[in-house]
Amino acid sequence: MTDLSAHPVHAIPPVGDPYVLGRWHRDRVSARGYLLEARVALKALVVRGRPERFLILARPRSGTTLLYRLLDQVPGLECDGEMLHYAVLRPRGLLDSLAGRSRARVYGCKLLSYQMFEVQKIRPEPFFEALHRDGIRLIHMQRNTFSQSISLSTAQGTGEYHAAADAAGTRTEITLDPDRFVQMVRWNLAMLDYERQLLAPYPHLVVDYDRELADGARHQSAIDRICGWLGHPTGPVRADLGRMGARNVVVNRDALRARLLAEGLGAALDPLKAPE
Repeated sequence: MTDLSAHPVHAIPPVGDPYVLGRWHRDRVSARGYLLEARVALKALVVRGRPERFLILARPRSGTTLLYRLLDQVPGLECDGEMLHYAVLRPRGLLDSLAGRSRARVYGCKLLSYQMFEVQKIRPEPFFEALHRDGIRLIHMQRNTFSQSISLSTAQGTGEYHAAADAAGTRTEITLDPDRFVQMVRWNLAMLDYERQLLAPYPHLVVDYDRELADGARHQSAIDRICGWLGHPTGPVRADLGRMGARNVVVNRDALRARLLAEGLGAALDPLKAPE
């Protein structure tokens, strides 16, 4: 198990996430997770399912919502969203109960990396060691950091995170604050490196949003590949979400790129490379 306690990500404060009294993330002080935990545990006692399991790990705005909604269309496969979005008493126990209440052959959900640190307050290294030991297959969803940070910045600024594929909408032009954007990129680059080091000791599948899911014509082949890796028959899928970038357009992208280069953060502009 890799010790990442000294990783630089721990010294970089996240940008844009809401806190209560400057300390607690609002999703940590919500009761919604505890209520979910109780309901799911009771249902798992009745159903007692034993599906094969997987977990998707990613930074926010990396395409995980699109991915899980596509996977959930595959017959015999159930995929949920951010089931650890709100604080719970036993994060691993909730994942076990979620699988236990599923009647599918394969069950999975997603975990956003900030939720490990700011909401669940878990130590990721032993948490993922235990997941691997339990036979849970791991998927790492990645996206170019510049595009991911643009998407996260606009979503936080507008409050619009998703839209239906056929939803009508007007084009909104947005100018992002360069200083705040630089801080966000620093944190997101560090988090991507942390995720890669966290998963490196374990077999895992890398899914690249930019190459595999940004273009709707590639959705089916991406799902086919993932299902093959999971050892589960694939099925036809169709996206039901539209791209927010076509609605909320950042007009100072060139200036943001130049600022990142000046700050030595040009790595955020590069296409992602899968770990060796």
